[in-house]
Amino acid sequence: MAGLPEQDGPRSLYPSPPPFYKHFTTENIARLNEFREANGIGANDSSAFPLLSASQLLSLPAELRYLVPPEPPAEDEQYRVFNEDTKIRQVLPSLEDWHYEQLYPSPPSPVAGEDPTSQSGWTLDRAKYLKDLVRSLILNFVELLGIVANNPAAADKDEKLGDIATIVANMHALINEYRPHQARETLINMMEEQLERKRAEVDGIRRMKEKVEETLAEFAKTAPESLASAVSEEVGALAIGESRKESQRQMWRAMDEILGH
Repeated sequence: MAGLPEQDGPRSLYPSPPPFYKHFTTENIARLNEFREANGIGANDSSAFPLLSASQLLSLPAELRYLVPPEPPAEDEQYRVFNEDTKIRQVLPSLEDWHYEQLYPSPPSPVAGEDPTSQSGWTLDRAKYLKDLVRSLILNFVELLGIVANNPAAADKDEKLGDIATIVANMHALINEYRPHQARETLINMMEEQLERKRAEVDGIRRMKEKVEETLAEFAKTAPESLASAVSEEVGALAIGESRKESQRQMWRAMDEILGH
């Protein structure tokens, strides 16, 4: 509309970088290295970015402080992304964290002195429990249909919906336990495909090698005859040189035909 002012569109597809990126220059990096050498920082530290103490950091000029990376967070610390607290060490939430009842057995508690991660003697038949949960889900859904058909506002409806949600959450948790196995199988398939490609490349190189060897063998058989005929017809070094050049041209033309150029 003519009465409304025109709104400016987005000026760039991506947001601008933070303003302190301008301080990451070759001169500032050299100044920071000189400061570290003068104060003996990093002499006994093998890391690429030795940490500075608080007093050393404050003694730096403002433009050099941005070049010092912060101390890495500990494994038990959290950081905020999109207004959500995220832990450094990602742990798959359990059904208890989701506030759902667990309907399948948990691994036994480790004995004193035993590694909690090594429980090779205990296994869970996840497929069996998934089938049982599917049957329970269908049965509860049929019961929910019966409740809603008789009285849509019945209080039993909410209880039955809660049971269905618990069953679905347990199925989701069991399926998530297959993720490590899925990752291993995906990696195995990728490695097998890469191995097949490498084998195909090696076979192609071998076939090309055989063709080149056959071509060179043919040249070795015909070269003396062509050279002898050239010597008998033309006397002199110039004629012999031209004959050799012609033989080389023929060889390169044959190589181009073999290589497909």
